[in-house]
Amino acid sequence: MATLKQLAFRMARTPASGSLVRFGFAHADRLLPLTAVERGGLATIYRHPRPCYGTFHHIAVPLRGVPDIFALAHPRHAELRDSLFALIASARQRTPSAVLVNAGPRQDVGQVHFHLTDGAPYPEAVRSERLTWPGWDEALRALTSVPDIQERYRSGFSLLQDAAGPQVRLI
Repeated sequence: MATLKQLAFRMARTPASGSLVRFGFAHADRLLPLTAVERGGLATIYRHPRPCYGTFHHIAVPLRGVPDIFALAHPRHAELRDSLFALIASARQRTPSAVLVNAGPRQDVGQVHFHLTDGAPYPEAVRSERLTWPGWDEALRALTSVPDIQERYRSGFSLLQDAAGPQVRLI
């Protein structure tokens, strides 16, 4: 029989639960079945509930309801982005790590979140030199100008920042 925690994670992965998941992170994050590693003003880093990359796998999550990477790119979330990316940068200074955000079908839950890991997410993926930006802010601002981005979104894509550098690539 599944535990309450297992049921909660299973439910969080259903499309209908997106609003509930966003509400949980925005208003009741301390009640979620996650272990906080580091807290910032508008974001928190948690241990990933089901790690699958490397020897450590954390997720950085904004503490406001933001469904996906496109919503996070909206100007109204500028302060939230600053807080989130500052928290991620701080964590990367202590432990060099790759940072990954999924979109479309690759995003399991209805709240945008960034994976931090010492592993190599999607090692077989082609790292596009053409669709590379200097950092997260530039990547988010430019994302909507990628010609086939809606098609890519429907099939699923990710943005990846390798552990070795600041560049963000569409994969």
